[in-house]
Amino acid sequence: MTGLYGRAIEGGPWRWGVPLAALLGMLLIWTAGLNRPLFFWFNTLGRHGGELPWSHLTLLGDGLVALVLALPLVGRRPEMVRAMVVAALLAAIWALGLKSLLGVARPAGVLPAETLTIIGPVLRQYSFPSGHTTAIFTLAGVLAIHAGGGVLRWVLLLFATVVGCSRMVVGAHWPLDVLGGAFGGWSAAVLGTMLAQRWRAGLRLPAQRAMALFLVTAAAWLLLFHQTGDPGVALFQRAIAVVSLLAALPGLWRLAREGSRVSR
Repeated sequence: MTGLYGRAIEGGPWRWGVPLAALLGMLLIWTAGLNRPLFFWFNTLGRHGGELPWSHLTLLGDGLVALVLALPLVGRRPEMVRAMVVAALLAAIWALGLKSLLGVARPAGVLPAETLTIIGPVLRQYSFPSGHTTAIFTLAGVLAIHAGGGVLRWVLLLFATVVGCSRMVVGAHWPLDVLGGAFGGWSAAVLGTMLAQRWRAGLRLPAQRAMALFLVTAAAWLLLFHQTGDPGVALFQRAIAVVSLLAALPGLWRLAREGSRVSR
């Protein structure tokens, strides 16, 4: 492969550096017995600044929200849409598969209620890995792999990390869950991009239109039906759907008028 896109995939720390760091972090936390102490440290942050900022921040890791945030790319960056769809499938297999297989209890399922700060719904089961963290690291990973500059990549990584950490602040996940989500999400982004490169049909107009329809349907569901269990974020959730749909209109119009193949 040639050009910036090829270089981004073929080398550098932005391919496997993040999953490796997540694995090393998990090993350190496990061997040092830091899972609970670190959870309590992050969870106490929920007592500062009020519940609203944290509940809104953690919403950005919702799987449907993360998928809808990719909607403005349709008709503009078909290779990124293709990679995101494949990566999202891999991420869902990682997160949902391990949750069902391992059945790890969440903090609220094992710790006394008076020791916790819970923001949003009280969740007690299926803790590892964090699905929100998996989703946001998948989105950030795909964007970072295709990004044109190092600064933007670091911003995306920092953003995903903050959203992931918010899962501990709201009392939903352990540190190991968050790192597991970071590992799985970024790995899904890398593998999804590599697999998408071999899916040549994904750049053809019918496939691009099908993926656009899928993302538009996801946005409509987010706008009208999706329930997070936290009524306080409903307005923000709908705003994300509306803004994403509006931002996607030029690309959707381009797809509707395109007669052969969508170009970059």
